[in-house]
Amino acid sequence: MHSVMAAIGFLVILLAFVGLDLVWWRAADRRLHPLRAAALWRALLAAFMGLMLLEVLLIAVWRTGISASQGPMPLPVHAVIYLWHFLVLPIVTVMLFAGAVIRWARGKMSARRPVPHRAMSLAGISAGVNPPALPKPPAVLRALPGPSRRQVLAAAAMVVPPLAACAVGAATVVQMRQWRLQKYTLPIPTLPKALDGLTIVQVSDTHIGKFLHPSRLPEIADSVNRLNADFVVFTGDLIDMSIIDLPYGITFLQSLKARCGVTICEGNHDLFEDRGEFERRLRPAGLSLLLGGQQIFSCVPGANPGGRDFPVQFLGLPWNQTDPATNASMDCLRPLIRPDAFPILLAHHPHAFDPAAAAGIPLTLSGHT
Repeated sequence: MHSVMAAIGFLVILLAFVGLDLVWWRAADRRLHPLRAAALWRALLAAFMGLMLLEVLLIAVWRTGISASQGPMPLPVHAVIYLWHFLVLPIVTVMLFAGAVIRWARGKMSARRPVPHRAMSLAGISAGVNPPALPKPPAVLRALPGPSRRQVLAAAAMVVPPLAACAVGAATVVQMRQWRLQKYTLPIPTLPKALDGLTIVQVSDTHIGKFLHPSRLPEIADSVNRLNADFVVFTGDLIDMSIIDLPYGITFLQSLKARCGVTICEGNHDLFEDRGEFERRLRPAGLSLLLGGQQIFSCVPGANPGGRDFPVQFLGLPWNQTDPATNASMDCLRPLIRPDAFPILLAHHPHAFDPAAAAGIPLTLSGHT
């Protein structure tokens, strides 16, 4: 039932993208029409929008066997399409809607203004005098005037969003080939003294597929392992879309090393194609996937080699699409919290922060954003 609802929801999102694409295409085409080189600009617009709609179609039929990492779209094009639909298109749609509302309000206000009374002389008509004949147009018509300044500005405004999507997409591709290691020191008042100096490496949202090629995974794993952390946690979105890319992700997770333990939770992208298959294939791989469960590790932090073992309890929330469902999952985890262990919650979505704090969990690690 969950898979059916997820598929319906995904289809609704794709249909919404198609609808917004067509609305914006029509609005942009109308504003480009008055330009002198209108045919060229409208052809470029048609090519851009055709590419956007083609990608939506490919996503809709990716279950036919096209892997998210082997699709026909090059990475830069895929990045532009992704940013267009999730960032640029919603913004320009809101702006178009706001402009339409403003024009409608102005029209209503203009219609309510009283028309000043003007005396009109009908003497010529009552006397039967024929009105003067209109002059004949010249034999050679003058060239039509060019677009007005207002029309040029309106057309330019419709060119900016596609250019912005392309520019941000290019910058994103460059940035995706780089990565940073960010270090944080978290002061936790309730941290047991035996765990002072505990180190955790959090890896999240690799989105293996179109945005992260599997060939980059060994480099990331080596960098994680060189940190020699006490724990390594993975907080969801291992794959981007296709379950075909899951074997690369399993190999990657199996290569992560930590002094005391490695554990993971699932993300929404992991479940796009087949939630049951994703969860089933991770369990026999020897990976600690926490789905509404917990696992306890005994750990002596590497920063305190002369200390004593202290239990660290990891709890994992399954992916939930709504806050009430997240709260319900958190209620199910409450009885599992051990008072003699230090609890850490893994939850892909940061919306788990509040219910986790209410449950008395001092540290929650999430990804998604």
